[in-house]
Order: sequence, then C-alpha cells, then structure tokens
Amino acid sequence: MRKGAFDRAISDYDQALRLDPRNATTFYGRGMAYGGKGQWSRAIDDYDEAIKLDPRLAAAFYSRGFAFQREGEFDRAIRDFDRAIMLEPNDASALGLRGSAYQRKWQFDRAIEDFTRAITIDANDAATLHNRGVAYGSKRQWDFAIEDFDRVIRLQPGDAFTFAYRGAAYQRKGELDRALQDLDRAIELDPRLAVAYSYRGAAYSARGDWDFAIQEYSRAIEINPKDLAAFYNRGIAHSRKQQWDSAARDFDHAIGLDANDASAYRNRGFAYQKLNRLDDAIADFDRAVELDPKDAVAFAFLGGIHLGKGEIDRAIQDYDRALEIDLNDAATFYNRGVAHSSRKSWNLAVQDYDQALKLEPGLAAALYGRGVAKDQMGDKVGADEDISAARKIDPDIGK
Repeated sequence: MRKGAFDRAISDYDQALRLDPRNATTFYGRGMAYGGKGQWSRAIDDYDEAIKLDPRLAAAFYSRGFAFQREGEFDRAIRDFDRAIMLEPNDASALGLRGSAYQRKWQFDRAIEDFTRAITIDANDAATLHNRGVAYGSKRQWDFAIEDFDRVIRLQPGDAFTFAYRGAAYQRKGELDRALQDLDRAIELDPRLAVAYSYRGAAYSARGDWDFAIQEYSRAIEINPKDLAAFYNRGIAHSRKQQWDSAARDFDHAIGLDANDASAYRNRGFAYQKLNRLDDAIADFDRAVELDPKDAVAFAFLGGIHLGKGEIDRAIQDYDRALEIDLNDAATFYNRGVAHSSRKSWNLAVQDYDQALKLEPGLAAALYGRGVAKDQMGDKVGADEDISAARKIDPDIGK
C-alpha cells in the first residue's frame, strides 16, 4: 500500500471513530495504517486503545509487539507476543517474531525454541527457517545452521541472503571451497549484497589470500559505507600484510562506527605501535582494557611498550594483569622474564622462562634468556645447557 493510501485509510478511520469512539477494531485498523507509514509511536497508541476496549484482541497484541520490536523495545515486544500466543497458541507468525526478539536479546536457546515451534506449525516458513539457521550459527552449531539454510534454499532458490549465510557457515566450518561457491552464487543473484562480499572476504582471509580479502572487503564498503565488520576485517588483512597505515585507517573507521569496540582499539593500538606512534598506541590499549578488562592481549601489548621504554615496573604490572587473565600465553611469560632480567631479578626471571618453556618447549629466546639468568646466578652448567639448546634451534641467537 502506498503512503497516500495509508493517509486515506487513516482519514477514514478518523471519521469512523468520530461516529463510534469505542470500536476496538477501528483503533486496531488505524494503528495498522500508522504502522504502514512507519509511525510506530502513533500505531502503539492506537493498539493501546484497541486492547483497552477488547483485551482478547490477539491481533492488537501481535501488532503492538511488532511495533515495539521495530522501536527496539524487545522486552515489551516479548510481553505482547506472550499475550498474543496465549490467545492464539498456533500463531506461527507470533512465535517467529517472539523468537526474533529473543534473538536480538542474544537469548539464542529461547529464540530457537520459538522458531522450532513456529516451524512445527508451518514447515514452509522460509523466514523463520532462515532465522533459526542464524540463531544456530550464533551458537556455533554450524551443521544445524546449514540444514536450515538448505531448507530455505529448496523453498526459495533465488534467496541471495540465505546463500550468503550458508556460505558463512561453511567458512566457519573450514569448508572454504563450498563457502566460496555459495558466496559466488549469492553475488550472482544480488551483485549489491554487501554482506556476501564481506563473507567472501572472510573466506579468502581464512585461506591467507589477503589481497583478495582486501578486494572483497573494499567492495562491501563501497556498497555499504557503514559496514563495521568489513572495515574491521580489512584492517586485520592490512595488518597481516604489514600495511600499518592502511590498517590504522580502517580501525579508525571501525571505531567511528562503534566507539565501544575494544578489539578495534587494541588492533589500532598495535598498528600505531608498529608505526612507532607509541603514545597513541598506549592510549588505544588503555581504552581497550577500559572497555574490556579481560583483554589479556592488550595488557601484554602495553607491557611490551613500557618494557621498550625502560619503564620496567609498569611493564611487569601489565604482564601481571595479562597473566591473571590468561596463564597459557608463553610469550607473556617470556616477556615478563625479560623484564625481571632487566631488574636483575634472576630467580623470578628463571621462573617465568620455565613457564614459557612448559607452554612452548622450543622457544629459543626463553632457553637463551634462562641460560643468561642461570649464568648470573652462578649455575654455569645449567647456563651452558640452555644456551646450547637455544642455539640448536636458532644458531644466531645472542650474537
């Protein structure tokens, strides 16, 4: 229905309500017309009146729930869908929309439960099958996701979105050839589908084909300049190619689109570190750990900068924080060992090198560092053994 038709309908409902101001169906109809124009607040007002007049009008609860969902008020939407489903338990559409609201709240198990109930009622509801596939993907249940996408494609062979999502699921499973086949098909069906280029970029990234990945992400951004994931992932690809200026610019854009993305700050900080913009790097790592206090990598990067600047106590504090979060990072144990060595705290250095070598037995730098520390502690035999073992792995170490 065109905008003018909605306006005429609203005018007719206005006239009807002047004649009969207590007609629930008329308020509901006018609410539907306002919804058709995207005037969700006015639609909700009319659904409120309809429900006051007829508390058993399931369609009004359903439509108000839909309006709340469009306004981003998912809890209120769910409450209305609850009521609609109580009144009409076999309403597959209400179940599907409630599932979508749960999905937007990251409650994927409840979403899948609703989608499954809806599909039991209507096995050919392609939209709900697609949404359940997305929910399974959010839980990393890729096989279940692919099964749902398969069913959608059988129902709608020209559905570019579903080919793109199935391609993404295959990519996450590591089946890159099948992923690329699906993503090629999605783009063939819809050459302007930005997400398909972004997912194809992810498949090329998984192959290590960074140039192709950058090309795909760039195409996605050309179509959708607000594609946060494409900017972020292109920044990662530039980083893998050591194109640090380009990487930093992409993370700039990602942060511009989401100023609370801790990983974007961490990765931009790493690019700044490589560009020797150390103060900017520190500021980004500080922001990353402010947003995500469990970001062990950002703490470790901060430690590396402070160590390089000779700020040993601060470096050790940063490495301590990193290891409180992740005790399985050999590099951080090694680097804290280096920091302790800088302070001539040889016992502590040896302890850290020991831990690094438990996690990564062939880490030549840790063997060599431990050898140096043992030598300083007077353990000449142990020192010679470690340094000799290190030079078997890396003949040039320490030269």
